[in-house]
Amino acid sequence: MRDAVTTAIAYFACASASLLLTRFDGGVAIVWLAGAVLFAKLCAAPRRQWTGITLACGATGVLASQLFGIHGWVAVPLPFICVAEAYAAAWLVKRTYPRFGRFQSVPEVASFLVIGGVAVPVVTALLAAWSIHHGRDIPYWTAWRDWYAGHALGIVAFAPPLLLTLRGQTRQWISAADGNRFAEAVILLGLVVAASLVTFGQDDIPLVILPFMPMIAATLRLGRFGAIASILILLCIALPFSLAGHGPTTLLHVSMAVKLQVLQIYFASIVMILLPLAAELRARRRLLDRMHAAEALHRLVLDRTSDIVMRLGIDGTLRYASPSVERVWGYRPDELTGRKMFHLVSPEDLPAVLDARRRALAGPEETAIAEYRVICKGGGMVWVESHMRATLDEHGNAMGTVSIVREVTGRRKLMEDLTQQAMTDPLTGAYNRRAFDAALRALLASVPTDGVLGCIAVFDLDHFKSVNDRYGHAAGDVMLQRFAGVLRASVRDGDLIARLGGEEFAVVLGGMAADQARLVCERIRKRQERAEVLDAAGNAIRATVSVGIAPLVPGQDAEQAMKTADAALYRAKNAGRNRSEDAA
Repeated sequence: MRDAVTTAIAYFACASASLLLTRFDGGVAIVWLAGAVLFAKLCAAPRRQWTGITLACGATGVLASQLFGIHGWVAVPLPFICVAEAYAAAWLVKRTYPRFGRFQSVPEVASFLVIGGVAVPVVTALLAAWSIHHGRDIPYWTAWRDWYAGHALGIVAFAPPLLLTLRGQTRQWISAADGNRFAEAVILLGLVVAASLVTFGQDDIPLVILPFMPMIAATLRLGRFGAIASILILLCIALPFSLAGHGPTTLLHVSMAVKLQVLQIYFASIVMILLPLAAELRARRRLLDRMHAAEALHRLVLDRTSDIVMRLGIDGTLRYASPSVERVWGYRPDELTGRKMFHLVSPEDLPAVLDARRRALAGPEETAIAEYRVICKGGGMVWVESHMRATLDEHGNAMGTVSIVREVTGRRKLMEDLTQQAMTDPLTGAYNRRAFDAALRALLASVPTDGVLGCIAVFDLDHFKSVNDRYGHAAGDVMLQRFAGVLRASVRDGDLIARLGGEEFAVVLGGMAADQARLVCERIRKRQERAEVLDAAGNAIRATVSVGIAPLVPGQDAEQAMKTADAALYRAKNAGRNRSEDAA
């Protein structure tokens, strides 16, 4: 109730002043302050109070119209059209922009200007002009023009400073400002006062642009407070001086009504310049604050994470590396910044890295993954896993990549160990049957070297069961290990040695002709013939070996090759053992 009474009194005062001072030749008031008062109060008040405030203002509006406005029956509808105008503008603005009232963004300011400065006054001017035309015989479009100009420009020029004042924005700024900030505000607003007095306190030079400079400076430095305070200062100086017959409007040889309309256009132009500027500055400042907060969090995360974050330009030049690069690779970030990163990648892995980067740049929505070795500062190597994604410019074009790099040396070693265990015979350290089959299939599918694929040799220790029965399985295991050692000492580094099961072994001799394979197998047989192991009692144990050799033929499958080698091995055993036989 108190707010309604207070607003109604202010509404009556502004309506009376507008009618007394800006109404000429019995027409419409050229400057309408009351609409801005009601609009600002409704936007600042809870919705439940709108009805009481509107009815109270309607009553005082009728009183002001009867006392100082157009008399007769027209004095009744016009005040209610004024009140309905402010109510409709406030309701539409709140519907379009629910949090309206802070002027913190350009969309908010634009909504206010379109609704309060164009849409609503256009409609209410149609109704008001009809009443004025029939009540006072004023030309319809003249009445429409004067009403629209006075009400639209009144809301645009006077509502923002009133609304921000009602919402306590000015008080909040003053209470939050420190001494230096307050002194800066006093100086800037003092310049606005001086420029406004110089502009409107003399009648000789039209210095209408002069207040713009300190007002824009105040807006840039003080934000919304600077914009609103500057507008209020200009209004409080320009309007009284102009009504008293001073200022740039005196240089116009037109009626006072037109002069006041021009003045309101001037006010509205300043509002439409300063408010969007203040809103944009506010939005940018908030964005900058969020960016600073995000950067601080980003730095904190990067400083504490063990992963390396890198940003590379389109040519592979390092733009940024997180501090963890020193802990993992030994380089300080500044040692790598500005350098090409590809020289740190192991030459064997570089093609895979370049391919992954090409895929990331070609598909910005996809993440490319590569696993490779990096050469550390001390000369050692670590395995890393890199997840890379393209960075885009404002046009959506790839301008580089950002990567999260994690050291996986331990995981890689574990995987290699597991792979080795899965492919290795645990007793002898030789490869198992799975590895042998894979190697044999790969060799059969390869291109022959000088027309020769190679050979396989199958070995079986003679009378091995009797060794286990007489000396025990422990001695038999030692004998198997000893024979595996003989094989390793007798073949090339690239030849694959496998234990097929029990006392049976095999060797894949890639690129070796049958006669050469026979010489190698004979060397193995003779060395095994001389080899011995000791049992627990110190007794010497010997075991000879029989060998079957089969050349590999292009187009042959692995099963057929093994059958051929096994057939040769059986012939060796049937011929008395401790001998080698070629495939028939």
